[in-house]
Amino acid sequence: MKLLETHDTLTTEQMIQQFQVSRDTVRRDFAKLSNEGKVRRVHGGIMSLPKSNEIVSFNARMNDFTAAKDHIAQLAEQFIQAQGTYFFDVSTTVLKLAQIMKTKATIYTYSLDNAIMLSADPNISLHLLGGQFFEKNRFFYSLNEAELLNHLQFDAAFIGAAGLKNGQISFEDQADAYLKQLALKNAKQKILLAENAKFAKESTYLIGNIADFDYLLTDKKPTDEICSQIEVKY
Repeated sequence: MKLLETHDTLTTEQMIQQFQVSRDTVRRDFAKLSNEGKVRRVHGGIMSLPKSNEIVSFNARMNDFTAAKDHIAQLAEQFIQAQGTYFFDVSTTVLKLAQIMKTKATIYTYSLDNAIMLSADPNISLHLLGGQFFEKNRFFYSLNEAELLNHLQFDAAFIGAAGLKNGQISFEDQADAYLKQLALKNAKQKILLAENAKFAKESTYLIGNIADFDYLLTDKKPTDEICSQIEVKY
C-alpha cells in the first residue's frame, strides 16, 4: 500500500521481484487487498483507488451525510405496508430505515447491523441470512444461504448504492453484489436508496443501471439526465 502511494499501478512481476515471493503469493495478496476494498484489480496487477471516489468502510460511512440518510429513510418508509415481506440490504441508509420503521412486517437481511436493530422489535419477523462474516462492510455470505433468495418473493427490495457513476450501480464486494442481484430478481418493487454524492463514486462490481429500478430515493434532485431514466422522489 505504501508503494501504491507513489505508483498508480503495481504489476505481479514487480511485486515478485520486490518481495522475492512466488507468483501465487502475490496473486493471493492482490486478491485480499481487492476484497478489502483497498485496491482495484487490473490485468496483470493492481491500481490505487481514486481518493475522491473511494468507497470507505461501513462504520466510516455511518458518520457521513446523516441528515441525507434520515431524509431518504423517511421516503423509503412510505413503501412499507403492514404484513409485507421486504429485503433490506447492507447499507448505512437502509440501516436508518431499519431504525425508524414501525410497521409490522417480515424482513430478510444479511446485514449484522440491520439484524441487531430489528431483533428487538416485536412487530418484525426477522430472517437473517448467515455465512462467513465480512468485517469491513458487516455482512454475512454463504452460497447455500444466498440460494434461499431464489425461492422468496419480496413486496420490495431496498438497496443502498455504494457508487452511481455514469448511472451504473456498483459495489466493492462481489458477494454483496451477488446477494443484491438475487433479491432483486423476485422483488415486486426495486427501490434504490442513495445520497446525491454517490453519483460521483464507483466501485468494482456492477449490478445494473439506475433504469433497472422502479424508484430512486435521494436527498437532492439529480441532473435532468438522471431524472429522465427513472421516477425520482427527493
